[in-house]
Amino acid sequence: MATKKNNSYKSRPSNYVIFTVHAVADGETRYTNGGNLVSNVRAFLSQGKEKDSDEYNPSIWFDVTAFSKDGNHTGITKAIAGAQKGDLFTVKGRLAMREWTGNDGVTHQQYQIIANSIEPFSFENGENETRDEELEEEPA
Repeated sequence: MATKKNNSYKSRPSNYVIFTVHAVADGETRYTNGGNLVSNVRAFLSQGKEKDSDEYNPSIWFDVTAFSKDGNHTGITKAIAGAQKGDLFTVKGRLAMREWTGNDGVTHQQYQIIANSIEPFSFENGENETRDEELEEEPA
């Protein structure tokens, strides 16, 4: 597939994503040992239902994260820290895979979106609707 080269493509890394996700917890803020601010919210992306079986596809779980190197809140870190459980929002940023080894020696992996922007999502009628989708258990 041919792609058009222009300035908007040059500034986006290959792992740039735009997702509309559901927050499953309230946003949090913490400071690193170096004094940098980190805001984080756990969220999921619904993959909808299968047409034939009417069963839900597994959701994809993310940590949505923003950093501030000067230790002060920026617009994006404030927005993520202010997210509340149940909020529906659109996030733009870089998709990454975080990996760590637990105390039991097992290696874990988790998707993470390093956010460049976040904004509340509303449906065309201007209201946030509650979907009848079943929330799955978050993977361990």
